[in-house]
Amino acid sequence: MSDAQKSGKLDAPMRGAIYGVIGSAVVLSLGSLAFGGPRFGLGVAIGGAIASLNLWVFARVVDAFLSRRGNTAPWTVVAMLKLAVLLGGVWLILRSGVASGLSLIVGYGSLIIGITVGTLFGPKPPDDIPDDDPKRRSFGDAPRKDVLKARPADEGDPSNEP
Repeated sequence: MSDAQKSGKLDAPMRGAIYGVIGSAVVLSLGSLAFGGPRFGLGVAIGGAIASLNLWVFARVVDAFLSRRGNTAPWTVVAMLKLAVLLGGVWLILRSGVASGLSLIVGYGSLIIGITVGTLFGPKPPDDIPDDDPKRRSFGDAPRKDVLKARPADEGDPSNEP
């Protein structure tokens, strides 16, 4: 287990994706403010904030489930609360008229843009097995001697003799 997982911090690729979402939300908000006006820009900023918080909570919940540190039942409650707060919050924002649905969708689009940018240009996950480790195998490698062949025995083939 890595130091990041032991301390409860998110790994570098996930942090890169979250920073990508935040960055794309800021860029989309400023562009919407310039071209769509203050109300549309505010809606895009709210949608970007919702996207960023949604990804952060999702990453924490998935990390808790995959690392199996302690009981995962509280994280199940957190996941259900996240969904309820997301849906309820968006409903309240739309119902109050603070932002239009289109501006929230544009802001929430920063989730897709940010994850893509963060994954392509952010930090790469470390290899679990070093390149020089004999356990590391590739499809192009020659078969090892200690591995049984999976093909049926042909009569007269000396390689299939016991």
